[in-house]
Amino acid sequence: MDSVNAATLSRLSEAFTPHKPIDLPDLLSGRTDLLMRGLDAINTEGLHVLLFGDRGTGKTSLARVLGFLAQDDGPKGRRVLMVSCNSGDTFTSIWRRVFQEVVVAERQLGFSMGERELATHRMADFDGTDPNDVRLMLQSFPNRTVVVIDEFDRVPTEGDARRLMADTVKLLSDTGSAATVVLVGVADSVAELVAEHHSISRNIATIQVETMTRAELAGIVSKGYEKVGFDFESALPDVIAKLSQGYPHYTHLLGLWAGRRALAQGRATVTCDDLELAIPEALRNAAGNVQQEYEVAVASTQPGNLFDEVLLACALAQKDSLGRFSTVDVRGPLRDIAGRDVQIGGYQSHLAKFCQAERGPILKKSGSKRNYRWRFIDPQVIPYINIHGKQEDLLH
Repeated sequence: MDSVNAATLSRLSEAFTPHKPIDLPDLLSGRTDLLMRGLDAINTEGLHVLLFGDRGTGKTSLARVLGFLAQDDGPKGRRVLMVSCNSGDTFTSIWRRVFQEVVVAERQLGFSMGERELATHRMADFDGTDPNDVRLMLQSFPNRTVVVIDEFDRVPTEGDARRLMADTVKLLSDTGSAATVVLVGVADSVAELVAEHHSISRNIATIQVETMTRAELAGIVSKGYEKVGFDFESALPDVIAKLSQGYPHYTHLLGLWAGRRALAQGRATVTCDDLELAIPEALRNAAGNVQQEYEVAVASTQPGNLFDEVLLACALAQKDSLGRFSTVDVRGPLRDIAGRDVQIGGYQSHLAKFCQAERGPILKKSGSKRNYRWRFIDPQVIPYINIHGKQEDLLH
């Protein structure tokens, strides 16, 4: 590979990042209103932030860019500390990890050795189990601090960490602390993420991060190729956006592999044909185990079964704000896919089977008989199903 191609490949990987969050504002497409709401909250004394939504909607990228914009590297400027939670975390372990990040921030921002040693000693001694311990520690810092706590949904619900975090947010607000907490996690509602949420409702700005619009996703494609120096067919951004079904991971994934396909052909213009040829490679490199989830869901030895078609129709069905769809919502997309009208009785059993353990389950059922609602347990499988359907010529 010559040096020119190597440099272009490198720029492609910088512009399209399906496997890591974005942390620079110029790489983030859309979300301006959410960023402004987050910054307004951070700049408001006594107000904290909760970013929540489904998996794969870009919460971590949004939080990282928010942190980047809030950071002030001046001697008296605002410091941003970011940590991620895990399934074994307690209230104390989360905050110990936060305070360990102070040492890193001080080193990066050019503090003297003596100050770093003092910070290290201070963090090592922290063993707080009470919200006031956290308040006192934050209050001891010379700079205003923003603490971003990502993947908060992974914190066990059976312990007291979530309740104590809510108490901490309320205490910081009530005492006029200069510190701001930003909680980030997967949830359908505030109640799922933070215990005692009613007591902190006036102290926290809740920002729901929903799936992105087609225009926002198309913007990712256009901005990415422009950054690389590529031209592209005018229809390509919208085609990729439509396949991505609101999830930026797949937009980055398809944009990356379509660009690589064009580069392999010695071209600096990316076409819809490049996208078609790139889809198999993109599917093999999709995040997580979505390929396995899909294969388990549609597995069947019966010839002429409709599992592939019905699952694709579910992915394409009109959904409400919580990602739910009705049984009748599946009928229209299924008619387009199968090329014939399929009565509800012809696919209702498929929906029920998708909720059984032997097929994942890939769907979850709610509601009552005659008014069931269905939703994907892992919404990130939706664009995978859509892209796979295009590969198999199920989409017309």
